Amino acid sequence: MSNIFLFFFFFFSFFVLENLAIERVSIVESITMNEDMIKMAGYGEEKLSTVYIQGKVVCDNDFGCNNNNNNIKDEISEFDPRPVPGASVAVFCGSSGKARKSWARNTTDEDGEFLIDLPSHLHAIPNLEKTCLVKVLHLPRNTICEHSFRGKHKGLELTSIGDGIRTYTTDTIHLTSKVSQRCRKRVDKEQQETVSII
Repeated sequence: MSNIFLFFFFFFSFFVLENLAIERVSIVESITMNEDMIKMAGYGEEKLSTVYIQGKVVCDNDFGCNNNNNNIKDEISEFDPRPVPGASVAVFCGSSGKARKSWARNTTDEDGEFLIDLPSHLHAIPNLEKTCLVKVLHLPRNTICEHSFRGKHKGLELTSIGDGIRTYTTDTIHLTSKVSQRCRKRVDKEQQETVSII
């Protein structure tokens, strides 16, 4: 009787161990498959794709409202837009409203240009050029510009793709100089006074 008991014990033990081994292989295979899927999607420790957002931030010098005032011209000697170095610029991706937005940021160089390397979790966003936009977060203290945009800011445009790298470009971001804003306010006030006299 004990021989029969031992036979069944070893038989069922072998059967149970064999099933556990199959389950272990299945678990290992599933982990490997999950890692492969993550890598195929461009996520994980190895970076398989790169997405750059590039652009430029400039400060416009608009003296059209006050060509005869030498004091204002002395404050800013050039009429061409000046680059804004040291500005903090961010790319925001996501829908508007209560949904959480993802973002990445960088700082402009001495030429006012920025290059933002998007984190890999943002690479798979469909229609990235329509979903993401660029904003100026902070300007350095010594800048001649105000933190306000001239005109409506446009989104991103895909400019190059290849070798796992996508590059999007934004139109140049134009800011208004503090002097130009004071000048515009004065011209607006003069126009209002002229209208009230008529």
